[in-house]
Order: sequence, then structure tokens, then C-alpha cells
Amino acid sequence: MKNWKKLLLTSSVVASLLVSGSIVGAAPTQNSSAQATNVAAAEQLKKDKKYESRLDEIIARGYIRVGTPGDYKPFTYLNPKTKQYEGYDIDVMKELAKDLGVEVRFVETSWSNLMNDLLADKFDIAAGGVSRNTDRQKKAYMTEGYIGFGKSPLIRKADKDKYKSLEDINKKEVRIGVNPGGTNQIFVNTYLKNATVTVVPNNLDVPGLVANGTYDVMITDNIEAITYAKADDRLYAALTDNTFTKSEKAYMIQRGDFIFASYLDVFLDEMRLQGKFDELAKKWL
Repeated sequence: MKNWKKLLLTSSVVASLLVSGSIVGAAPTQNSSAQATNVAAAEQLKKDKKYESRLDEIIARGYIRVGTPGDYKPFTYLNPKTKQYEGYDIDVMKELAKDLGVEVRFVETSWSNLMNDLLADKFDIAAGGVSRNTDRQKKAYMTEGYIGFGKSPLIRKADKDKYKSLEDINKKEVRIGVNPGGTNQIFVNTYLKNATVTVVPNNLDVPGLVANGTYDVMITDNIEAITYAKADDRLYAALTDNTFTKSEKAYMIQRGDFIFASYLDVFLDEMRLQGKFDELAKKWL
């Protein structure tokens, strides 16, 4: 009887060791193999997630990538002579890089590809007169606004008494030039369906085409309209104090990064409190 009990106890221990894979040469069971796979996967995930936030990654790599169209004065403009970006938001991004202790690298994008390029991780932040709205917020994160604006018409000075309302513009005989992919085109497609609309690939070309009579109206932000009217005495920025819409400019990053988003909002607050935005307004606006 004692020998039988001893044999039973020994068999039980051996079986236990076989299941756990503790005996040299014993084949691991399916459960232990799956457990080992899960542990390896967890370790790999830990390695892949090197940084808790994009903020940490930017500081560690030593530069921040800024996506900007470069065709929207006075916020962003790729100067063909210097091959350098300049403008209100370009200066803000330089201040941001300075605050982070890194260099800034500008990445060319377009209004049509702005969101896709951001989500494809071609840059860390989008800047350059980006309008803050819920459509963009559904896919990305929009920071707090830093300047207010509204849509208004840029027209010829000779026509300043001709276009005084949306109804005056929303007519078949009125020719509108608009850049593709941004909020200007969305506004035109929504509210000016009766007008004759032409999509002009380069936003920088539209003001000149209005001035020379190719088009009658350019719908844009009142800030841009004022900028072009100051630069060309043939042009007139209409309804800038009574804009068709009311909105704000903001910066855009990928959503889900609370740490980076919180930092940006504090940075913008500091820019405002220290009078940096006032200085930029005097310089560019």
C-alpha cells in the first residue's frame, strides 16, 4: 500500500513538471507556448513605444517637423527668391522650436493633402492659417484658437459698390476664383452655388487674377484679403468688419496625445500673456 501511494505521488509530481516544462527535454504544452508568445509580444510593444508622447520624441530627436502649404499670406509663404518660409505662423513655429530647445524643419504640403499628410505622420504639427472647425477635430486635434477671422470677398476697387452682400456675389455672371481643398472652397461650394466658380490650383495666383479682371471675386479670410489689398491698389477688401462667417485659426496635431496637446495649449497661453502675438500682429498684420 505504501509503495502504491509513493508511486502515485511521484507520478503526480512528474506530470506537474511536464506541464510546466521544468524537466529538461520535456516538450512545453500549448498553454505555456502561448504564454511565452504573449510575454514576447508585450516586451516588443514596450520597446516599440519608446516615448510616452510625441513631445518627448521631438525633444529627443532634436527637431520638430511643421507641415505648411506656403501659399497663404500673411500666415505662411514660401518665398521663391530665398527658398525660405516666412509669415506669422512661421514665426510662431520658430518660437515653438525655441521653447522646445530643438530646430524647426518645414515640410511642404497642400490644403487638399493637409489632413492626410498629418495622419500619415509626414510632420508633427500643421500650421499656416489653419481654420479651427469640428470637421477637422473629428480626425485630428485642434489647439485653442489664437486669432479670430471670417470669410469675406476680395474684389477690384472699382467694384467696391457692386458687391456689398452674399446675394450680390451669388449670381451666375459673377466669376469666382478659389483655391482647392480648404475652407475657402467649402464656403464657395456651400453658399455661392449660383456663381460661376473656377478652381485655381495655386492660391497665390488668385488675387492677381482678380486684379487683372480674369475673376471678379476671391472668397478668403478677411486677414488675407486685407493683406492683398494693401499690396495691390487695384484690389479692395470688402466686408472685413462684417464677415460672412466667424472662426479662429489654430494648429493641428494627431489626436490622442494628451501630453503634447496640453503642452501646446500652455505654450499658446504663454505667447499671449507675454505679448508675443501682439508683436507678430504688428509685424505681419
